[in-house]
Amino acid sequence: MKGVSQRVVRTVSAFLACIIVVGFVSIAIDEQLQASFTPIVISMQKLFPSEMDDLHAKDPDIPPYNSSDVTDELKVCLSKAANQEKTVLITTLNAAWAQNNSMVDLFLKSFHIGNGTEALLKNLLIVAVDEKALNRCREIHPHCYLMKTEGVDFSGENLYMTRGYLKMMWRRLRFFGQVLERGYNFVFSDADIMWFRDPFTKFSSKADFQVASNRYRRKATNLYNKPNAGFMYVRSNEKTVDFFNFWYRSKKDYPRKNEQQVLNLLKWDEFRRRRLEFEFLDTKYFGGYCERTKDVNSVCTMHANCCELGLKAKVIDLRNTLSDWEKYKQEEKHFLMNTFIFLVKLLLKGKKQYLNRI
Repeated sequence: MKGVSQRVVRTVSAFLACIIVVGFVSIAIDEQLQASFTPIVISMQKLFPSEMDDLHAKDPDIPPYNSSDVTDELKVCLSKAANQEKTVLITTLNAAWAQNNSMVDLFLKSFHIGNGTEALLKNLLIVAVDEKALNRCREIHPHCYLMKTEGVDFSGENLYMTRGYLKMMWRRLRFFGQVLERGYNFVFSDADIMWFRDPFTKFSSKADFQVASNRYRRKATNLYNKPNAGFMYVRSNEKTVDFFNFWYRSKKDYPRKNEQQVLNLLKWDEFRRRRLEFEFLDTKYFGGYCERTKDVNSVCTMHANCCELGLKAKVIDLRNTLSDWEKYKQEEKHFLMNTFIFLVKLLLKGKKQYLNRI
């Protein structure tokens, strides 16, 4: 019995020793796993930050918004420009594009000579990014707003993908989020887009977010289309406010990309995850120099995209585009007039033959 007892004691002691060793090993493994997964957790938190993140704390140049603030200047400007459906047209303007006989003049002219577009000017809000652009806007248009950004000069041309260009694009994106937060739908149009017909007849009634594409791949929901954020129609609702805030926050994860490039990355997962109804606009109606529409009888807008030689080159190309449009309208007018004359003559001839029979 004594031998048995000793064997039992040794077995229990060995078992307890194993438990202690396993415990220490488990603790060590847990610490290693925690150390290994901590960067992943941090990365995930960085990729999907809390919806309660304070954007304004990270961007002091962007004033906070209080829905009860009746002195909110942007809210006042939006209410003056918007239509009955609380939809406003928006374009942005800096000093370089605001010069006399330059981009903004061509932009406004297109509304005046387009079919059914002149009336839309009363819903256009020109967002100036510097004082010179604001002053020019006030000379030529009733609805102007200064998008303030402390310590940044946006007045120059800011060529594509330069540092100033990237700052301007991201600041503009945050502005769009502020518009949506105030309950306004918007159609944004770069000033190098000519308006020839009312685009609202071609917008989807189901989509929350519609955006142009340089080249269109047959279907509005085909994610292989690449977005061109220079023209988009966005309805204000919880989904779009949430997405635009997330889109803006993503700039810190892609410091060398513009907002359009980041949107092209986010589209694969975020549209579905956020249940955002999203469509690309057909270049048949929303064309550009990348993919020119062949149907001049249907085109609504024409964008001077795929033209990266600078402002002067764009102005020359767009002047030619407006000239072609005016020629088309003149020919259309002559055709309609000739058709009318032909029908009148046919009617009179028929009436004469009828009277001769009597």
